[in-house]
Amino acid sequence: MSSVTTTTEKRGVRGRRDLMNDSSSVSDEGSLYFLQGEERDFLNAKMFLMSKPDPFTPSLYEHLSGMIARLLEDGSEVTSDLEELSRLMKLERLTPPAQPMKDHVPQSASEKLAHAQWTMLKKPPLPVVESEQTQLEDGSPLPPEQTAAVPDILRLAAQLEAAGVGLPREEFVRMSLALRDLVNMYPNVQHLRFWGKVLGTTGSFYVAEGEFHEGDYEDDSSGTHEDAEEEESDLREEDSSLFEDIMIPEDLKLAYRPPPKIPCEVAGTGLNKKVYYVTSEPGLPWIRLPHVTPVQIQVARKIRKYVTGDLDAQVVSNPPFPGTERNFLRAQIARITASTQVSPLGYYRFDDEGEEEEEHAEEAGGGRANIIEDLEFEGISVKDLADGGLQAWVHHSPGILPQGRTTWWNPAQPKGEYNGEEEEDEDEEEERNEPDEPEPEVGPPLLTPLAEDENVGISPPWIACLSSKFVPEYAVAVLQSNVWKGAYAFATEKGRYFDNFYVGWGVKNLDGAFEPDLPEAPLPEFPSGPEVTEIDDPSPEEEAAVRAALQEKNWKRNLNKVLATTTTTLWMTKVMAETSLINIDY
Repeated sequence: MSSVTTTTEKRGVRGRRDLMNDSSSVSDEGSLYFLQGEERDFLNAKMFLMSKPDPFTPSLYEHLSGMIARLLEDGSEVTSDLEELSRLMKLERLTPPAQPMKDHVPQSASEKLAHAQWTMLKKPPLPVVESEQTQLEDGSPLPPEQTAAVPDILRLAAQLEAAGVGLPREEFVRMSLALRDLVNMYPNVQHLRFWGKVLGTTGSFYVAEGEFHEGDYEDDSSGTHEDAEEEESDLREEDSSLFEDIMIPEDLKLAYRPPPKIPCEVAGTGLNKKVYYVTSEPGLPWIRLPHVTPVQIQVARKIRKYVTGDLDAQVVSNPPFPGTERNFLRAQIARITASTQVSPLGYYRFDDEGEEEEEHAEEAGGGRANIIEDLEFEGISVKDLADGGLQAWVHHSPGILPQGRTTWWNPAQPKGEYNGEEEEDEDEEEERNEPDEPEPEVGPPLLTPLAEDENVGISPPWIACLSSKFVPEYAVAVLQSNVWKGAYAFATEKGRYFDNFYVGWGVKNLDGAFEPDLPEAPLPEFPSGPEVTEIDDPSPEEEAAVRAALQEKNWKRNLNKVLATTTTTLWMTKVMAETSLINIDY
């Protein structure tokens, strides 16, 4: 029993850190050190506390040491909140760093769209307001966003669905909510309607059409820079022409003069009478398209291009298009609107109040341009509206002239006269009356029947039909355009309710194959003559003879100058001597 106890007492933890300075701990052999009793138990407990379950988790010994160090640093004598202090220190270790190594993942396009549409759906609806109501129940006037006309998109969807065209009903519902947001953004907009959808290669555009009152049209900020560039170019042209008149001889002046730039129609008139807004998806912000210019219309007629879905994309074409995709989209919308906006015959009539202005416009070759809704319209039967003769439908949008405008602009008139300034120069008036003045361009007048439209090859320009042959008394008259595939018009209730809608790629249907615009003819070269005719180089002997002749000529010229100077000096001296100014004996 004593031998077992002696063996147990001699057991210890061997290691350099376990060495004791006490000489009594050295064994009789003088080579091993060991601990006994409480010291050994203390060291074993410490080693147990310093053990770690994994390399990333601090040991219990480190945790307790940190708690004691925290208490000593704070100088707190209260030890009742040790558990709370332990919990806080554990939370500090679990807190992620302020700048993690992994970047924040941005939202995808589908997530942004879902968030935008969810925000749109959560907005409260506008209060129901009768058409003749001008104030609320408490007598206060209606706010602007409540008086604006929000179109009935669901009614439009029902009629298009009956006609077998249009978009899914879900898109119409979302578009109805999106138009409500558009009304809140632009409370001054009037006669808002859903124009249609233009398809693109990577994205599509939903288009809304609005109209303002005469004094509420906003300035087109997108054209400010272009107008400034036009003014600078005009000044540069004037300066260059003045320089040419003074410095350049007549035989070296260029005979070519660029044609005058056709001005853009003022906001609220012509092609810029309506304002168009686009969005890629219902719920995303609406973007206003800029005004269209005649040059953009002319170039858009010469190219065939699909939109990409990016308004800032460059339009790569020949001839080059002056602008980005937003300008090209606006030009195509103007062309489609001018060609496919139709209405039942008699729904609109010419405005009798502006007869004097219309007569003046007719004399200028523009035709009558003001139409209003006829309140005495009796309606047309659906059977007549669906007749293939197309006599019951008319165009109520002005056509686009080859010049790129709805009204012709005379390029020969002075600039001041076009701007409304009075010119009293009789010479300019005589120049205007010269026989070489260009002939005015005249387009089809307003309210022209569709029967007068040109065919597309062997196909008629429009196809008219009923939405249902089984119940014609409740059917809808439908028109489909063959010029712009995707343009539709429908009418019901004897033509009192009608609308136009477009969903397509924004490309015109041609009779034959598309022929790109050929480049302009090159300018003629200089006429043949001694100034531009090549000759052989002279030989060295001929150059030496010419050089000797020039030297002899220069010597004679210098000699004549010396003789002339000497003669003048002698003559002046003689004159002064005769007048007794000086005395010289000859």
